[in-house]
Amino acid sequence: MRRAEALPAVFAWLPALRDPAVVLGWDLAQWEYVIRLSRRLRLLGRLAEGVAAAGLLEQVPAQAARHLRAEMHVSRWRTAALRWVLERVDAALAQAPYPRVLLKGAAYLGQELPIAKGRLPSDADILVPLEHLADAQARLLRAGWAEARMDDHDQRYYREWSHELPPMRHPLHALELDLHHNIVPPVARATVDAAPLLARLQPSNWAGWQVLQPADQVLHSATHLFGDSEARDRLRDLVDLDGLMRHFGRDPAFWLELPARARELGLDEPLALACHFVARWLDTPIPAPARQRIVTNGPPAWRRAWLHPLLASALTPSGPDEGPRPGQDLAAQALLVRYHYRRMPLGLLVPHLWHKARKRSAAAVADPPATGQP
Repeated sequence: MRRAEALPAVFAWLPALRDPAVVLGWDLAQWEYVIRLSRRLRLLGRLAEGVAAAGLLEQVPAQAARHLRAEMHVSRWRTAALRWVLERVDAALAQAPYPRVLLKGAAYLGQELPIAKGRLPSDADILVPLEHLADAQARLLRAGWAEARMDDHDQRYYREWSHELPPMRHPLHALELDLHHNIVPPVARATVDAAPLLARLQPSNWAGWQVLQPADQVLHSATHLFGDSEARDRLRDLVDLDGLMRHFGRDPAFWLELPARARELGLDEPLALACHFVARWLDTPIPAPARQRIVTNGPPAWRRAWLHPLLASALTPSGPDEGPRPGQDLAAQALLVRYHYRRMPLGLLVPHLWHKARKRSAAAVADPPATGQP
């Protein structure tokens, strides 16, 4: 296993997220590098909260402490905004006779997990059973939420081909609301039956709200990262996966459950990819028997031979003053092709991409870029 200290500078500071005392050895140049990089990666709040919780904020250089305190203010405001949104959603759905499930950052907050501290939430993700999706949306609409405006094609995309409804906004709330009925699209090449997810929900720390069971939370996070269209600057997602595995992995039964659950849900590949990168870059402690089973169930060697380098290239962040490394843009484009290929069958994908291209062209004609002329 490759150890964190052997990695390039863009990874070398990450142990400070687990052991804040590491920062006491940094000089001002290192602080400047880490603050600029971690802010871009949306991890500065995590670092700041860790340093503050360890009682080290007064021991770091004043110039760095100012940035840490400012980021804590921002992240705490965003977290408070997320809680406010979810309280209002809870009121709108209070009498609904079906489960309401917190997803991703909302779930971490609702369980008061360590990784919830210092996050910068931009939306609230919740899930309800598919058969109750229309009712949940109707209740939210009556409470003042509204869908983003879109044409008939995009409406059909969300209603028939996606795992969530169009994003919803409320005039009183800063954050967007995403209403899900599954964790992957129903037309994806690797689909997931939502019934097993709903059958094993667990209560959160907030009355009325539930969360996915621990293994399913890890699988959802891995699927979200390795099935997304954009891999650049996604180190935060790997840090989340590391935090989830460290937290839930304190129970030995978790490591027996995780590979078995991935096999049951058909999510062996994203789990194997997640475990490869968190172990390699973040030194996540994964028991050898679980690691072996996850690798065995994951993609074959020929597939790993091209997936791992592509993902490593795209996921490795550039330094604050560096542009994309050679081949990084090409790797990101290759992964974008993989994303589209896996998300929809070709019979739906080609017309969908054609529609998106026409919309971009029409928008460019309607609002051409500035030419620099007065």
